[in-house]
Amino acid sequence: MEIIKRKNLWLITLLVPVFLSPAWYFAGGCLLLFIGFVPLLMIEQEIRNKSPKYPKLQFFGYTYLSLFLWNVATTWWVWNASAGGAIGMLIANTLLMTLPWVFYSQVKQKLGLKWGLWAWVLFWMAFEYIHLNWDLSWSWLNLGNGFAYSHFFIQWYEYTGSLGGTLWVIIFNILFYEAIQKGFSRKAISTLASLIIVPIITSIILYITHQEKGENVEVVVVQPNIDPYSQKFIGQNSFIPYDKQAKIFLELAQKQITNQTELVVFPETAFDEGYDERGIKDYIPIRMISDFVRNKDNLYLLGGTTSWLIYGKDKKSFTARQNEQVGFYDVFNTAMFFGNKVDSVALYHKSKLVPLVESMPYPAIIETIFGSLIINLGGSSGGLGKQPEREVFFSKKFGYAPIICYESVYGEYVTEYVQKGANILCVITNDGWWGDTPGYKQHLQMARLRAIETRRAVARSANTGISGFINQRGDIIEKTAYWVSDVRKQTLQANTEKTLYVQIGDILGKIATWASLLIIIYGFIKRKAS
Repeated sequence: MEIIKRKNLWLITLLVPVFLSPAWYFAGGCLLLFIGFVPLLMIEQEIRNKSPKYPKLQFFGYTYLSLFLWNVATTWWVWNASAGGAIGMLIANTLLMTLPWVFYSQVKQKLGLKWGLWAWVLFWMAFEYIHLNWDLSWSWLNLGNGFAYSHFFIQWYEYTGSLGGTLWVIIFNILFYEAIQKGFSRKAISTLASLIIVPIITSIILYITHQEKGENVEVVVVQPNIDPYSQKFIGQNSFIPYDKQAKIFLELAQKQITNQTELVVFPETAFDEGYDERGIKDYIPIRMISDFVRNKDNLYLLGGTTSWLIYGKDKKSFTARQNEQVGFYDVFNTAMFFGNKVDSVALYHKSKLVPLVESMPYPAIIETIFGSLIINLGGSSGGLGKQPEREVFFSKKFGYAPIICYESVYGEYVTEYVQKGANILCVITNDGWWGDTPGYKQHLQMARLRAIETRRAVARSANTGISGFINQRGDIIEKTAYWVSDVRKQTLQANTEKTLYVQIGDILGKIATWASLLIIIYGFIKRKAS
């Protein structure tokens, strides 16, 4: 009998990825999120009831396995870009996700089920908030992101941000679990139905009644479809010279530009030659773009590159590298903005960097411990450099947010562009690293959440796709196919109003973090007193 029970627990564990993963694949899959964590609550209860040897370790094992399988099922495609990075991400992210469950089990044991369940709400919310804001951030699977394919359900993100979706999911899981424990009474069924129906109806009303706001602005997005594994970078077998890449970009743009076009958007690292920012105007591809823009009336262009800044003998940042010839320097993933009739290039440095791939977490600490060794080896303690403040590029009439790739996953981060005057969100990315996998599709969907949260239209340029446009209520109004060369044009509305979420940010996460800290302190004091 014990063997059967143990096998049943392993089978129940497998329900977690089965319930949680569909939300990242298709519309309507988000509905399974509302029962996705119930199996873990049941497992914890069963382990406590059996009083087995090492109950904490057993619960940790079941929880880790279920969450690991969820991570694999939804983000396995990272392997295509970096096998080592994928393994590290899957192991570490699962461990971090397991911690709120460990804390939940401890609180439940000390203070009872009711305290434990509501403490778990706070612990999970705090985990997601911290995970959005520290150097090891990988927030792809924050529960609120699971509604990206089903944006009709969460139009109220303009008030709460995606953490509002997380809170919705967690509370329903708890009430559903309690209903299982006590029996599905009429009151329980009514409460569960209301918790699903009321937010969805509210969202649908907001969706139907929403009116696009702001003046019209015509935008063109370019998708060159240059293979990042064989054509884009110098040294590759089929490398396309950078001046010829620039010609491809400009010829594509020319196909859709009209006299009314204000902005052309190129993808992330459109030109990866590596430019010294002090003389960036002197490089041939940059001159080609500048000449192209100046020959058009009222035209501006936004695109990505790799740039570097030399400091000489002074190490001006923790991310700076060292070279015998030039001294210290930083390398940046950069957005460029070319203004009409202006002989200058405005720059923004990507600041939300992919951990371990683009940045070394907490470079100041690493340098303090290993600094001399790293420098002696000619290395960098911090990977790419970054910019502490958001930058908005302005035409004569509008402000454009240069959101580089991974940055589009972060709601509160994107609101900082809007606070600084962005009327249109421009997402520039290169999702070709992942190949024809769910990765680039999921990334596109997340831009819909940013559109709803800020009520800003999105112009998205992706090197290999999907490029296109999203309106202020999250509808994808036009898009390209994947892995084709294409260019699209659309008239968007440049909103100037600020949503509540833009003004208050992730307040839910802040409250949960402080409340979680108080619970931990309270538990520590009570343990000392007992």
